[in-house]
Amino acid sequence: MDDADLSKLQVSPGTLSPKFNKDNSEYNITVASNVEKVNISCMTSDSGASYQIVGSGGSKSIPLKEGDVTVIKIEVTSEDGSTKFYVINAKRLSSKDASLAGLQLTEGVLDPPFAMDTFNYSCFVPFLTSNVTVKASAPDKKNEVKVSGGDPGKAIPLNVGETCIDVSVKSADGSNTQIYSISVVRKQLTRSVCFADTTQTMKFECPICLGPLYCPVSVKDSDPKHVFCGSCINELTRTSKFDPIDETPLATDWKQSETGLDKDISSAMVKSIYSYAGADDKVKYGDLGTHIKDSTHKPKLDLEEGGESCSDCSRKIAKGELEWHNANLCTAKHGNKDAKHTVQVRNWEKKMQQVLDETNVDTLVRNSQEQLKLYKKNLPKHGKAGSFEEGQSPIDYLNKASYMLASAIKCKGKQADLHYQLGLVLEEQYYATDMYGLKKDKDDMDDSFAALTIGGGGGKPHESTEEEDIRALCQQKGVGPNAPLSRILQAIDEEYKYLKDNGQSSKADYVQSLYILKSKQATQDGKTAQAASNEETPLGQAYLKYMDAVSLNQANAVYNINAGRILILQGKAQDAVQRLEVAVGLKPTLPIARFYLGLALVTQPSGAGSRIKEAITYLHDGVQYLLEQCTTAANTVKGESDGPVLHSEDMWRTSNVQLLRGFVQCAKLLMKTPQEKCMTPEEILHSAAVIATSNLCTLVSRGDIYQSMEWVLLDSHSTLLELLLTKKADPNWIAQRCQRLSAMIKSVTIPQSTQILQLQQQTCEKGVIIQPCNSHSLYLLGNAQLATSENDPSSDAGKKALEAAQLSFRASIEMEGKPSVGGETPSQLANQQWWVDKIKKEEAEKKAAEEKNKPAAGKGSAAAPARGGAASRGAAARGGRGAAAAGRGAPAARGGAAARGGAARGGAARGGPAARGGAARGGAAAGRGGAAAKPAAGGKAAAPAKQPAAAAKQPAAAAKSPEPAKEEEKPKDAKPVPSNAPLNKMSHLPRLGLARVLAREAKDSPEAHMLYNDVITMSPGLHDAYIELGELLVGSEPLKAVDVYAKFPFPEGESSFDDAYIHGEIVRLLMKNEKFDDPRLEKHMIAWGRVMGLGALEKYVDILDAKFKSQILMNVYAGVNNKKADDPDMQAFFKFKMWL
Repeated sequence: MDDADLSKLQVSPGTLSPKFNKDNSEYNITVASNVEKVNISCMTSDSGASYQIVGSGGSKSIPLKEGDVTVIKIEVTSEDGSTKFYVINAKRLSSKDASLAGLQLTEGVLDPPFAMDTFNYSCFVPFLTSNVTVKASAPDKKNEVKVSGGDPGKAIPLNVGETCIDVSVKSADGSNTQIYSISVVRKQLTRSVCFADTTQTMKFECPICLGPLYCPVSVKDSDPKHVFCGSCINELTRTSKFDPIDETPLATDWKQSETGLDKDISSAMVKSIYSYAGADDKVKYGDLGTHIKDSTHKPKLDLEEGGESCSDCSRKIAKGELEWHNANLCTAKHGNKDAKHTVQVRNWEKKMQQVLDETNVDTLVRNSQEQLKLYKKNLPKHGKAGSFEEGQSPIDYLNKASYMLASAIKCKGKQADLHYQLGLVLEEQYYATDMYGLKKDKDDMDDSFAALTIGGGGGKPHESTEEEDIRALCQQKGVGPNAPLSRILQAIDEEYKYLKDNGQSSKADYVQSLYILKSKQATQDGKTAQAASNEETPLGQAYLKYMDAVSLNQANAVYNINAGRILILQGKAQDAVQRLEVAVGLKPTLPIARFYLGLALVTQPSGAGSRIKEAITYLHDGVQYLLEQCTTAANTVKGESDGPVLHSEDMWRTSNVQLLRGFVQCAKLLMKTPQEKCMTPEEILHSAAVIATSNLCTLVSRGDIYQSMEWVLLDSHSTLLELLLTKKADPNWIAQRCQRLSAMIKSVTIPQSTQILQLQQQTCEKGVIIQPCNSHSLYLLGNAQLATSENDPSSDAGKKALEAAQLSFRASIEMEGKPSVGGETPSQLANQQWWVDKIKKEEAEKKAAEEKNKPAAGKGSAAAPARGGAASRGAAARGGRGAAAAGRGAPAARGGAAARGGAARGGAARGGPAARGGAARGGAAAGRGGAAAKPAAGGKAAAPAKQPAAAAKQPAAAAKSPEPAKEEEKPKDAKPVPSNAPLNKMSHLPRLGLARVLAREAKDSPEAHMLYNDVITMSPGLHDAYIELGELLVGSEPLKAVDVYAKFPFPEGESSFDDAYIHGEIVRLLMKNEKFDDPRLEKHMIAWGRVMGLGALEKYVDILDAKFKSQILMNVYAGVNNKKADDPDMQAFFKFKMWL
C-alpha cells in the first residue's frame, strides 16, 4: 500500500552512475554532444503505484540542452498516496567540451580518485614497475584522446623516480583541449646501487644520502648545478632556506625538477645488487626491479637449509657454525647463564595497577589490544601536526593499554607474557614521545629547580625534570638554550662550585648529577642510553619488564633478545652478550638474535677478539636480511594497517637505529678483515646512508632518534671518505665528498660537542690536503677552526684555533681568481701547525722508505731508488678515523645565547653561539646558512666588479697571528695547473669569517669594519653582516649602528622575523638616544609591530605618550593595523587614548 519504490530505472542512451538501486534516489549520466534527448524507462515495485516524469507532459523522451545539466525528476506515488522522488542529473556535453569519462592505470591507484573535473593526480607504484599503460575514455566518440602525445593503450616507460604523464582530450569541434596530468612515482629502492661507469656514480649521486638521485631537483642558478634527491633537499630546507652545499640563499622559486636527469639515470647501466654473491649481470637501472625479482643469486635467508644438527641440544645449526655453537651457545653445554634478576612490583607499577577495577585477565589483554590499534590509527604523519581531543591522543591510548596490562599482571604476576607485553607498551611510549613529539601530561610534575635555587624543598627533585632544571640553571647564568655544550657544562659547574662553597652539599650533589647527565649526552647514544638506564623513564621501565619476563621464562628467545638489545643501549655490552648468547642458543638460526649478538660482541670494550669472524657473519647476515626486507617493501605498496602495531615489537623496522649502527660496524670490520661472499664495505655504508636519510625524511619529530640517524649518516659519509683516501681515488671525487660531508655536518641538528667539532675540522683538513688552492675548501677550514675556537675561546687551544682561522680565511681570499687545482700552497696554510706536522710526517715516511730500500753498504755500491715512497708534499695524507667535518658554520653571533632582544633567534650555528634565524640547520659562518638572505633579482647576490679593498689588506690586528712566510720561504711543492682547472670565485663568506675573527680580537678593528661593509656590498640581503657590524658600533657610536641597520634592503611586503630583529634594534637605539623626531622611528616601529605584535612596542608607546608624541603614536597604531589614521575605528581608539 505504501510502497513508492521503483524496481527498474533505465536511460537510453547513457548509463546511470551509480548503478540503479531502489534505495538510491539520485543518479548522474553524461551523454555525447550530439545526443539531443534521452528516453526514460521505469517500473514500480508495487503494481498499485504510479509514476510520472515531472514537467515532461507525459512523455518519456526528455530533451537535453547542449553543454548543460538537465535535472530529470521522477515522482512515484504509492497506492496510499505517499510519494518519493528519483532524480537523474543528465549532462549533455558541449561540442566544445574536452573532458574524460574515465581514467585509470594498469598499476597503482589514482589519488585522488578520478573525477571529470579533477585534472591533477598522483600514483605510487612498486619499484619493479618499469612501465604502465593508461586507460582513458572520453564520453564523446568524437573526442580525440592522446597519452603523452601518443595513442592510448601504449605502454609508457617509467623513470626510476617520477614520471609525468599528460593525457590530452580535444573537444568534438576541435576548439578546446584539456590536459589531465598524472605523476607516477616508483617507490624508492632503499639500498646501495652501483653504476657500471664510475663517472656516472659521481654524476648521479645525491650529496646527502649518497644513493642514486631519486626524483631529483636542482637549485636554480647554482653553478655548478647542485642536484639532490627531492625528499632529501625538502628535509634540509624545512627550517633553513640556504643551499647546503655553498650556503647561498634560496630564492622563492629555487626548486627545479630534473626530469631529464631522472630519465638519464633510469637508462644508465648498473651492476646487480647481488654481484657479491656471483651475479655479474648489468642492466638498466629502470629494469633493476625485474632483475631483482628474477635473480637466482638472492641470498638464502633460511639458515636451516643445508645446516646441521647439534648432537647435544638437537637444534638445527647454520652450515659451518657448529664450532661456534659448541664453544658458547649450546644450551646443553652452557646452561649457567640464568638472569640474576628478581621480579618485583615497583612503585610506578603499583600506581598503574590502581587505575582500573577490572580483574578478568583475558578482558584486560583484549581491551589493551584495542587501545593499541587506536594508538596506531591516530599517530600523526610527517609534516602534519596532530590535534587531538582530550583523552584521545595516541599517548592516551598507550597509557590506557599500559594500565590494563599492569592490572592483568596484578592478577597473574607469574605470567611472563604479560610482563613482556607491558614492556613493549612502555618502550612504545618512548618512541611516541621521541619520534612523534607526543607529550605525556604530568599533573604531578614539580618545579624542582625552582625549589632548589629559591631555597624551598631540600629533597631530591623528580628525575623527569632534569632537562628543565638544566635549562633553568643556564638561564640564571645567562646561557641560552642553544649555547655550545661546553658553555652549558661550564654554567652547571659554576653553580656546583657556588653551592659547594656555601655549604649546600645536597643540592650541589644534584647539580653534579646534572653535569654528568649533560656531559654524557655529547656521545652518539647519550640521551637514549640515559633513558634506557633510568627507571623513571618509560624506556628504563620497559627494560625492567623485559627482565621480569626473562626471569619468569628463561627459555624464551624473544624475551632474551629484548633484554639484550636494551643492555646494548645502556652500554653494558658484556651483559648483553650473555642474554643474546642464550637467545641464539635457543634459536640458532633466528636472524635478529644473531644480529644483536654480533653487535654486542663488537661493542664490548675489548671488541670481538677471537670471535671477530663470528661477529662479522652474524652482522652481515642481518644486513642481508634487512636489505631484502627493504627490497621487498620497494616492490610492494602496503597499506597503513599492514605490519606490527607497535614500533617496539618490530625489531626489523628501518627506524631501528641499532640496526643501522650494526651496518656501520659490519662495514668497518670488513675493511680490516675482508670475508668471501660478503658485500663490500662501500655497499653496506651506502645502504646505511640511504636508509638513514629515508628515516630523516619521514620522522615526525626531531628527537633523539632523529639525531641518532644523523650520526649514522655522518659515520657513513666519513667512513666512505676514508675508503676513498685509502684507495687513492680521484682527487676531485675526494674533494667533492669532503665538501658534501662538510655540508652535512653544518646541516644536522646534533648539539655541538668535541666529537662533532673534531669530525668537522678533520674533514676540512682532508679537503684542503687534496686541493690546497681551493678557495672554498680553505674557507670551510677557517670556519671549522673558528667553531673550535668558539667552543672554548679562553683556552690555549681555542686561541690557537682562532689564529689558524684567520690564516685560513686570508688564504681563501688570496686564492680568489686563481686556479682551484694545482699551483703553489698558500703561505698562510703552510704556516699552520697541522700542515707543518703533516709535512714532517710525510718527510719522515719518505726517509724511512728510502732507508728501507737502501742496499747494503759495500764497495762501489749505490743507493737504489726508493719505490713506493711516501706521497710528495701536498699529496693526500691519510687521516685518522672518520672523515672530519667541514665547517659546521662559524658562530653566528658573539655572546653565547642567541638572545638579541629576548627570545633566542634560532639554533646554534655549528661551533658557535646561536645563529639568528629559524633553525640551526644550515647555520654557518654566515649565520643562517652564511649567505645573503635576500638575493638580488635572478636569485644571485650582487657582487662588486672588483675585489673589495679590505680583502687585500693585512691589518694591524693580524700582527697577533703568525707572520706570513717570507717570499723565499714559500713552499716549493707547487703542482702543475691543469689547463681546464676552474678558477676560484669571489665570495663574501671568507670575508665574513675573517671579520668575525678580527672582531673577536678587537671590536674597534678598522679592517673588521671594512670587511663587514664589503660583505654588505657583496651580499646586501645578509642579516648577520648588518647585525654584527651594528653590534661593533653600538657601544661607542649607536647612531652609526642605526645607519648601518637602516641600509638593510627590507622587502616591500611583510617582513620576516629576521627583518623584525633589525627593525627592533633601530627602534631601540633611536628611543634610547631620544631621537623621537627621527623619521625612521615611525617607519620601523610599524614594521616591527606588524611582525612581533603591539606588545613589543608597549614600553616605547608609554615613553612617546609621556613625551606627547601623539601623532607618531596614531600613525604607528594605524600602520600596525594596516589602516589609515583617519579610519573611523582608529579615530575612536585615539580618542579613547586621548591622543586626539
